[in-house]
Amino acid sequence: MNDRTERPAGHPAERTLDRGMDRGMDRGMDRGVDRALDRALDRALDRALAAGLVAPALPADFRRRLQGALAHAERQDIAALRDALEHDYAAQLAQLRGGYVRLRQRTLGTLIGLAFATGLAVMLALPWITVHWGPNGVFALPILGTTVGLALSLRAWWPGSRFARQLPW
Repeated sequence: MNDRTERPAGHPAERTLDRGMDRGMDRGMDRGVDRALDRALDRALDRALAAGLVAPALPADFRRRLQGALAHAERQDIAALRDALEHDYAAQLAQLRGGYVRLRQRTLGTLIGLAFATGLAVMLALPWITVHWGPNGVFALPILGTTVGLALSLRAWWPGSRFARQLPW
């Protein structure tokens, strides 16, 4: 279906399509015509804005104050800048170390909590395992713990490993 057959003759999209064809858009968009039109529209917009907007008045000594501020910025003491940067660096380093200490404390707390939870689970599961699997059923707990630990470690290690990046999938 053709776009032109689906719209009435006076439809805005119809007029836009006709203008595009008049400017050569059917031949692959004539870039020179578009740029000239854009420049003309930009100049018209600039004139309209200049007529409608008034530039704010600057103080009489604006240029002198600007030059003074630039000169002062150039003369700033390098030692003062270095001290400010070192102070900022020390503050960021202290914040980073504080976050690291908090992370270590949370990790240690999690490990201790998991150790107690595991001990409780073993204490509750050991009589059941002994009844169902006999005296050799006790070996199932370390095997199960080792399997779970290896699976979790592999899951954490795998995305960043060099071996995983070399695999084709």
